[in-house]
Amino acid sequence: MKKIINICFIFLLISQIAFAISDDIDDTKKPKKEEIFEQPIILEPDERADIKEEYNPYTKEALKGIIEKDYDLNSSDGMFHKQLKAKFNKGPIKDIGLQANFINSIGETIDENDSDFKFNPQLINIGIKGNFASEKEGYNLLFDLTPNIHENLFHRLVLDAWVETKRIPHHTLMFGTSRPNVGYEGGQCPYLVPFLNRSQTARNFGNIRKTGVRLKGDYKYVDYDIGGYSSDTYYSEFFPGVETDLWVNFKPLANTNGKYGTLNISGGYQAGVRNSVDFNVTSMALRYNYKKFKLSSELQYANGSNGNSGLNDAQQWGYNVTLAYQLTKKLEILLRYDDFDPNKKIAKNNTKEYTAGINYFILGQTLRVMLNYIYAQNDSKPDSHRILLGTQVLI
Repeated sequence: MKKIINICFIFLLISQIAFAISDDIDDTKKPKKEEIFEQPIILEPDERADIKEEYNPYTKEALKGIIEKDYDLNSSDGMFHKQLKAKFNKGPIKDIGLQANFINSIGETIDENDSDFKFNPQLINIGIKGNFASEKEGYNLLFDLTPNIHENLFHRLVLDAWVETKRIPHHTLMFGTSRPNVGYEGGQCPYLVPFLNRSQTARNFGNIRKTGVRLKGDYKYVDYDIGGYSSDTYYSEFFPGVETDLWVNFKPLANTNGKYGTLNISGGYQAGVRNSVDFNVTSMALRYNYKKFKLSSELQYANGSNGNSGLNDAQQWGYNVTLAYQLTKKLEILLRYDDFDPNKKIAKNNTKEYTAGINYFILGQTLRVMLNYIYAQNDSKPDSHRILLGTQVLI
């Protein structure tokens, strides 16, 4: 009995000590009495704004995020587009961002008679873009510094020079010099083209800059692009004629949330006159993406053209089909068949290109390595083989 009493006494003593210690710890966390009744500090609106935390693109975490970011392969933003942007609290301009983009290739072309190994700086672009203080208006100015021994540098120096407004719901109205949609790939941003070279129809009919007025509409099931331009290209002559470009894209699977993939069915028409030469180009394109698989095809017919290869009054046509598969987040393999007839009135002068490619996305499109093998089967000249290794850097 005595042992039981002693054990109970010891237990009670330990319990009292434990409670005393816990009370001391809790007291250190509790505010003092005078702090409880202290009047709260009320900040004026300006003071609240001063202490608001904003995103700082220059922190170590932000710069580290550039490396760790899961890049969108459909985005053409540079890897430092946030760090190279300056914001203004006053004045007509809200922000201004620097863009510098480079695409280079090195490789060899081999035909039956000769071989040619060369380094080719395919694209060197530097410019600025941003928004005006209203936030609904923006601007873009892009310069081409790519060496070209065949043309005057100053004719192609200014690529983009336009301002835009988004005051109309679902629409963007543009004024100035830009790249119109003459075919899907002919109007595609160069940083998103899957191969080092565009398709043959895109190289001949599209991939050009025009100066004029342009309206772009974007809805859930359809988007469109219509513009009226001078038929001049790259500031080579003053208003040699007028040109109208129309592009319409239907998205029938837009309401399925990607369950069955994405489907785009597109069509376009370009018509105009330049120095009394009429031209028109009809285009049809289909694109289907499902998970890691991509299909893209395009058919174009021209009764005269006014594209990157220059003014042409011949009847031309071509089509191409591209298949791509995303092996991993960084590795993509591609195949393309591309057939082009430069003049329908001349027999047996088609060129067929068979292209196999590998894209390695180190940092999405901002840092990409490309390897292309191209076999060109020519009806009127020797066949050729090309192996190209390219790099793309978007700053």
